[in-house]
Amino acid sequence: MLEFVFIIVLVAVIVALVVQWRGGRGGKVLSPGAAAQFVQGVFTVTGVSERPVGTDKNGESYCTISGTISGPQTNPTEVYGTLVVGALGQWPQIGTDMPVIYKPDKAETTWRFGTAQPPPEAPGV
Repeated sequence: MLEFVFIIVLVAVIVALVVQWRGGRGGKVLSPGAAAQFVQGVFTVTGVSERPVGTDKNGESYCTISGTISGPQTNPTEVYGTLVVGALGQWPQIGTDMPVIYKPDKAETTWRFGTAQPPPEAPGV
């Protein structure tokens, strides 16, 4: 019986890790309503992992990155996360500024790499 409970717990942990991993930073397209809740800011790189020798099967490398988010409606906020870099992509360097979006006053928990897309114009305008 104890082995059965252990297997269930192990499967639950693996599922949670996979869901978190696939959720990553960025990569998701926001609906116009969700995008309206975010503001544009700048992520200044303060720390970055070394580039691995190889890539995964998709030609991508994973970079652990830390930095400071600054922008409207937030104080400078120290954050860290994971960035996926393609085989030909440029590895981040300390001091580099990168665009991010975040919810006002919640930069620490809601930030993601990217830019805010302008809302679509109404037809005939």
